[in-house]
Amino acid sequence: MFKPELNQLLNHIVSTARQITNAQAGRLYVLDQTKRYLYPQVSQNQLIAVSIDDLKHISINNMENICAYCAFSGKLINIADIYHYSGFDTSDIYEYDQQIGYKTQSLLTVPLRSYANITSGILQLINYHPDKKIQPFPQTLENLVKAFASQAAVALDNAQLIKENASLIKLLETENIELKRKIAKQSNLRDTFIGDSAAMKQVFNLMEKVLDSDATVLIRGETGTGKELIAAAIHKNSNRNKGSFITQNCAALPENLLESELFGYKRGAFSGAIKDKIGLIEAANGGTLFLDEIGDMPINLQAKLLRVLQEKQVRPLGSLETKTINLRIITATHCKLENLIKEGQFREDLYYRLNVFPIELPPLRARKEDIPALLQHFLKQYATRYNKALPSFSTAAFDILLHYDYPGNVRELQNIIERTILLCSGNNIMPEHLDKKLSKHTSVTPKTKLKASLQNYEKQIIEKALKTNQWNQTLTAKELDISRRSLVGKISFYKLSEK
Repeated sequence: MFKPELNQLLNHIVSTARQITNAQAGRLYVLDQTKRYLYPQVSQNQLIAVSIDDLKHISINNMENICAYCAFSGKLINIADIYHYSGFDTSDIYEYDQQIGYKTQSLLTVPLRSYANITSGILQLINYHPDKKIQPFPQTLENLVKAFASQAAVALDNAQLIKENASLIKLLETENIELKRKIAKQSNLRDTFIGDSAAMKQVFNLMEKVLDSDATVLIRGETGTGKELIAAAIHKNSNRNKGSFITQNCAALPENLLESELFGYKRGAFSGAIKDKIGLIEAANGGTLFLDEIGDMPINLQAKLLRVLQEKQVRPLGSLETKTINLRIITATHCKLENLIKEGQFREDLYYRLNVFPIELPPLRARKEDIPALLQHFLKQYATRYNKALPSFSTAAFDILLHYDYPGNVRELQNIIERTILLCSGNNIMPEHLDKKLSKHTSVTPKTKLKASLQNYEKQIIEKALKTNQWNQTLTAKELDISRRSLVGKISFYKLSEK
């Protein structure tokens, strides 16, 4: 009997595989330690409640059984109509169908086989319906499912290894408390964001280096890339996290109001100042002040901000006294400050004070490998918010979303998914649920074959990683989390070469 955390992993494997393939049901069998029997561990069905108690274990020597043959041979089996197929003994499927009152039609059986070619279990994906024919699983999905099954096998093997060596892991954790604490801090920082691309890893590395310093940080990036989130994460994980994190958009207020907001004022300083007001700079004392769109700050206020940075003092409007402050200032902009300096709209001395530690956020089109994870995150978020069942993306809709360039970046993607959730009334998100502009401006048409799209996408990721690591295959394989042998094979398959 598996522990709850391992059962959770097995259920996650089945549910994720169903989402990828739009399967109505899924089962997972795990090979026992003797390598003689496949035991059912998970059975999921979107239409009825199913218990694995209704499923029997399978002898690995029974080559007439689909699962046994799949486990022994390591081959994927895709059957379009199980009731019109005579290659295997399917009596167990017929018996099970009679129990649940449904008729199995399409069946996709894939081995959970790791890179070492060791089978640890079998994943079955099923489509069935009592009164209408379901489309079989397309062959274009087979490579994707096999790749997913390989990753699932590795995860399952690792989970079992962790379970078997729990005492050793506990000892290692005790001996490396300080190291674990550091890793946990880095993990907390990265958990704030969704993104495992090389471009985002570079951002995370820069953030980790500046966390506990007092250096001013200038975050640059297009609108919608998450500049305020980066600033908030730096503050939250820094040694200033007990102080306040205060934000102000410099483009949101006219000059006079922005000055009084930042510096505060004394009673009677101007008409309408009926009582003292603490400015945001003073309120952020001991913490962090985030100034968004710093390029839009009026030139006169830039001089006053420069004095705050140089002297660590602030003087409210109408006051004769200055107050010493201890704060960190993080700024952000979507425009090129260098061009504003040439035009006389931004002070060069202030620029150098702010640009001590620059962080450049990549646009979403430069980290498209993060799009699937972002799509799933926002899908769950808005399905929960609007109390809807979690839908899946059709192949065509996913292809459109994957290849769109997102000029509004993550914020635009988020808005697209919110709108899509509101429009979608079924279990599948189709192209008609998406804004027409996506198809119009995407770099490929929705008719692009999924296999070709994924291969092209994989080629781009591998080529980019190779260039980042100066074509060092060992480092590239480690970054992509694949074996070096597998990487060499993909380089040959895609005919990649250093130019």
